Amino acid sequence: MKRYLGIIVIMGLLIISVPSFAKDYYVSSARGKGKKATIENPAKDLGNIISKLKPGDTVHIASGSYMGKGGNGSDVITVPVSIIGGYDDNFKNRDPWSQYRTILSGDNMSKNWVSTPRLMIDLMKYKGKEMPAIVVDGVIIDSAGRNRYKTEKQMIIARKADPKTGHNPTPDTGGLVIRVSKTGNYSPDTKWDITVKNCVVMNNAPTQGALSVSGYAKSDIKIQNNIVINNTGTGIIAGTKYHGKGGDEPTFLIEGNTVLFTWKYDSYVQGFSGETLKVEKGTSSIVKNNVFGFADMFGINNAAKASILLSDNIIIGNVVSDYLEFDTKINLEDLEDEAEFLHEDSGNNSVEKISIPVSKEWAQAYGDRILIDRNAVEADVKVQMTRANQIRSILGLPLQAGTVKTEESPVWLHRMSIDHAVKTGMNKYQGKYGSEKP
Repeated sequence: MKRYLGIIVIMGLLIISVPSFAKDYYVSSARGKGKKATIENPAKDLGNIISKLKPGDTVHIASGSYMGKGGNGSDVITVPVSIIGGYDDNFKNRDPWSQYRTILSGDNMSKNWVSTPRLMIDLMKYKGKEMPAIVVDGVIIDSAGRNRYKTEKQMIIARKADPKTGHNPTPDTGGLVIRVSKTGNYSPDTKWDITVKNCVVMNNAPTQGALSVSGYAKSDIKIQNNIVINNTGTGIIAGTKYHGKGGDEPTFLIEGNTVLFTWKYDSYVQGFSGETLKVEKGTSSIVKNNVFGFADMFGINNAAKASILLSDNIIIGNVVSDYLEFDTKINLEDLEDEAEFLHEDSGNNSVEKISIPVSKEWAQAYGDRILIDRNAVEADVKVQMTRANQIRSILGLPLQAGTVKTEESPVWLHRMSIDHAVKTGMNKYQGKYGSEKP
């Protein structure tokens, strides 16, 4: 009898986890109209059909540029769904980084502008019983159109609005944000299954994560083969909304991502932004075969002393240190000796130089920015062998001389094109590290 009761319980959990009436919806900027969102009659924008979505639904989005409902530049979904991009207009072929780019952007001048993340699956108030897998696959989130730049050259962002011109502020929220919590059916036998793969997240200016996933108890989260480039704040955040007993923490597999050029919030901010990866307290992460490069503060932020295994990553060009554990700054060569919360199987991480295929113009502007080094300022030293100059050397730019300047930088989060962003992650570095074309 116990055996049959066990089978009944398992079947019940399967029914709860996989909705019986999940639907597929289709979106095409080229031929979309109305709310049917079928493959024959797609909708025009994801934002136009969000109110229709139910747990377990999947939205397929064709190539094109999408601005959100009414051009508001943000899609916030409050039920567990999957978003798949990179299709042709007939939804027969996919090539998300080349031929069929699904671009989620926005318009800073829109009268319907909102500051919420560009794409957010927010389940903090979700009380449904269904817990289907959540997948975001093959979308390009480019917030350049949402940002306000000081001039038409788009070399420096402006944080505040300008009522005289009608420009809205630059949003300080993430590009892709997923967060889950307790559901109406939560029990120790249930968990969230979340995957983010084959996405590009770029030109975002948050205080927190450009790509951020926060799990709940026992969540199984995979962040794989993404390009996260040219953002402020933190490139990737592995987070949690669960603070319970040990052993139930959400687990992350962060694998094969290319995370480059993560800026501080602005040139003066020193402490809470400018890192390629942050792991929060109460998480457990396996981090392998990634490229983590050119962060204004830290390569890996483990100030929370979370469990982390770092294996076969390139960690390079980070200004303050490659790894932070509580308040201890550790460079890669000392990592396995000095880090206390690093899994003992960690190893084979590299600082070997790599050639990043950004344009010369973009790299030159990046090198010309004023990155304030407080240690150098306080010591009143010449700018010769600072970390900033080490980064310029890696990029093949001439070293700066003279004393450190403290005036506003003429360049801050200057716009990067999608073509250049994709090029940086189209092929694995040295055949092993970072992302590759899906």
